[in-house]
Amino acid sequence: MIKHFIWFFSVLFLLQSCNKTFEEALKSDDPQYILQIADQMYEEKRWDKALELYQKITANYAGTPQAEEIAWKGAYANFYDKNYPLAAKQFKNFFLGFNKSERAEEALYMSAFSYYKGSPEYNLDQSNTIEAIKELQGFIDVYPDSDKVAEANQLINELRKKLEKKYFEIAKSYFTTLHYKSAANNFENFIDDYPDSNYREEAYMYLMKSKAELALQSVFDKKELRLKEAITTYRLFSRNYPQSQYAKEAADYYKKIENELEHHQKILKNNQ
Repeated sequence: MIKHFIWFFSVLFLLQSCNKTFEEALKSDDPQYILQIADQMYEEKRWDKALELYQKITANYAGTPQAEEIAWKGAYANFYDKNYPLAAKQFKNFFLGFNKSERAEEALYMSAFSYYKGSPEYNLDQSNTIEAIKELQGFIDVYPDSDKVAEANQLINELRKKLEKKYFEIAKSYFTTLHYKSAANNFENFIDDYPDSNYREEAYMYLMKSKAELALQSVFDKKELRLKEAITTYRLFSRNYPQSQYAKEAADYYKKIENELEHHQKILKNNQ
């Protein structure tokens, strides 16, 4: 029990001491002292405090040999502190400002990787995902012989799969909310844009169902053309996926469409 108290008060004293040192550096007008404490905070992984001190002296060291190290540690501190958008910009600025540095390649990769880390779940806004793909491809274009190229390509594939799921779910949401025309348009675009998708078979099935439902609920003048389009989609689906797990459901839809088309054409004939 006594050992625990000693440990607790030792840690508390250390934290108070570090905070006092940080506060002194923050109030100081001595750039060299501030840099020393900033580096200390960085080594102790106190990223927010290190960043605050680096920002305080950035202008003082502009154009000096220390400027590169300050920019480098500032970018990594933001990355480790999970400020990914800011880290991405700082790594890119490092690459542009110190492009002769031996760290330039790593900086450009870390800029792209920061965008990757900031990519959210598929159901959220994917602006960062799109930017990450662009930046990773940009890194590959600039450093095609880098040992990071394979990893960059793997990350691009992962991000593309996230976008793929996003667009598939958007198309699916139109179907489930009974917006069949929008669903059909989105599934057609999905099939064209992602020919190798794992969702392709299901997308084809949803496309056929969307067109079928749209046709069945159409006004008289548009019904025949839409029923024929649904039948064409069914035939494409059946040809591409003869052993599909959705075969029975598709066949049921096909039967319903054919019956409706036959009924529609009888009405047309009787009205002639």
